[in-house]
Amino acid sequence: MQSEIKNNISDITFIGSGISSSFTILHFLDSIEGQTNADRQICITIIDKYNEFHTGIPYGSRSGFSVHLITSLKNFLPEPELGKFVHWLNNNKNWLLEELKNDGGALAVDWLNIHADKIAKNDWEDLFIPRRFFGCYIDEKVKNKVQEFQKQGVVSVKYIQGEVSDIEKVEDKYELFLESDTSVLSHKVVLSVGSLPVNHLWKKEDLIAENNLLFVNAPYKPELKETLRKIEDFTDQLPEKKINVLIIGANASGLEMLYKLNDVDSIKARVNKFVFLSTQGLLPDSVVDEELKKEYTPYNLQALATEKSLTAQIIADATYKDLDHADEMNLGAASTVEIISRAFGSLLGSLNEEELKKFACLHGNEIGRRQRCAGFHYSKTIDALKQEGRFDHIAGRFSDIKKNDVGEYLLEYLDTTSQKNVMYDDTVHLVINCIGSTNLNKSDIPDLLKNVINKGYARPNDSKIGFEVNESLETSKNLHIVGPLLAGNVFEGKAVWHLEHCGRIIWLSEVLSERFKEYFFKENELNQRS
Repeated sequence: MQSEIKNNISDITFIGSGISSSFTILHFLDSIEGQTNADRQICITIIDKYNEFHTGIPYGSRSGFSVHLITSLKNFLPEPELGKFVHWLNNNKNWLLEELKNDGGALAVDWLNIHADKIAKNDWEDLFIPRRFFGCYIDEKVKNKVQEFQKQGVVSVKYIQGEVSDIEKVEDKYELFLESDTSVLSHKVVLSVGSLPVNHLWKKEDLIAENNLLFVNAPYKPELKETLRKIEDFTDQLPEKKINVLIIGANASGLEMLYKLNDVDSIKARVNKFVFLSTQGLLPDSVVDEELKKEYTPYNLQALATEKSLTAQIIADATYKDLDHADEMNLGAASTVEIISRAFGSLLGSLNEEELKKFACLHGNEIGRRQRCAGFHYSKTIDALKQEGRFDHIAGRFSDIKKNDVGEYLLEYLDTTSQKNVMYDDTVHLVINCIGSTNLNKSDIPDLLKNVINKGYARPNDSKIGFEVNESLETSKNLHIVGPLLAGNVFEGKAVWHLEHCGRIIWLSEVLSERFKEYFFKENELNQRS
């Protein structure tokens, strides 16, 4: 099949097949319904380095069936897609729930029992459902749509499992080089590779196993289930010890890892305590304080409503002051995120494009770090550990792991308050890196991204996690970006900085699909290939 592709030219080639590329394909196919040319088809090639297409890591088998959305379903998915998904859930819930039982442990059973009535009534929207459910939905939806359009002769779609390491512009096309020594020639290329890889904190391997220590740098590689199996094996090698677990990063991945370690009975039983290390020393909030929320007003942001000359910095400073005020009231992000987001969002419309871009690149994600929320199923696991005296949270940044004289390992970290390196007062045995991704200025980014930067095909913007693109989502002519690497841009007068949000992904994938339609069709007729 790959030699056949080499001898043919693809019209569109997607590098990466997560939900960004999946929604782009769905929107594009919907937009060209009934617009055909009997002389030829549109040839689409989809390349992914894993053997699972259309879901990406978050919604695929690599995350498993028993980790949950970080928001409620109604806040995860906008209409009309929400209604379509709920209808699909109603028709498929029996086998989905069975998969959840098979994949999960005690906490999965607990989640099912707590929400049994809502599930029975098909009342999904307030639930933090297993996100694999959405992965199954989108996978089925794309496959059915592709099959339908292939039968009609509108498109041909070819899948390749492999990793693209380089791109070379050849006249008005691009040649994509795979590590398997094959190549693909394509008129248009879409970089849809998801978020940047994890930032390795200690040594360079994804997993480091030593006596008395297991350090996991990439918990979802190759998949979460495999990582949990290795952790279980490690605990079995220390039968006389109650192990201490250090999770670096109090984000969605950190919460998931703690949740899953407590969901696997054989691991949970061996743990003495769980320690989180994060810069602010704060956990994502999950409980809305309805009474205290009524007393909260974002005064600093509201005071800017009459200002005639605003900048990104002025709006960001006011946002931080209002966040500080919420902290002083002991009011968490779950109670204030909508209020504050609405307040600064209403001000962004008064910024010019240059200032909007500054907000997208420099401030959006920083504000987001102080507005993290999570589901109650995650927070109550931590509450239970706190009651047992088995949870600790350090405010600081990871510096090193050091071995002491008796072969045990200790954490060294930069304390947030004192800004000095200190040693944690207990040993650590299992360390899981959930700190987040690297950035485009570092040397450890994938070869593909290095090469497109070095060749001048793409330029990182000031966010350091996204590329500069035009209104057609192009970094160069016919080289498009979709997904998280669009962070730090402005589209249709809107600043974007967090492109792992499903609503934004759907919106921008629709923008890209419209550009494809304009490129391939003129007056509803498919252009001949050049």
